[in-house]
Amino acid sequence: MDDGKLAVAISDSRREFIEEELASGDYASEAEIVDAALELLENRKKLAALRSLIAEGDADIAAGRVHRYDSTEAFLADIRREDGGH
Repeated sequence: MDDGKLAVAISDSRREFIEEELASGDYASEAEIVDAALELLENRKKLAALRSLIAEGDADIAAGRVHRYDSTEAFLADIRREDGGH
């Protein structure tokens, strides 16, 4: 039966860091620390994906693959068309 616990081996320096974080009162448990670390890892992956999209957009701009709009309304209408009118 799965009790929801995961056993992991960590280095002594990581263990010391966890103990320091607990002593600081910033985290109430080891589970909170692990959860915060996993959230940071997820955010790092999302940030890498965003940076890739930004680089792609920058390359499009540099290559002249841009469209200029005469008005905000024209821009929004174009977005609505691509979104199926939603």
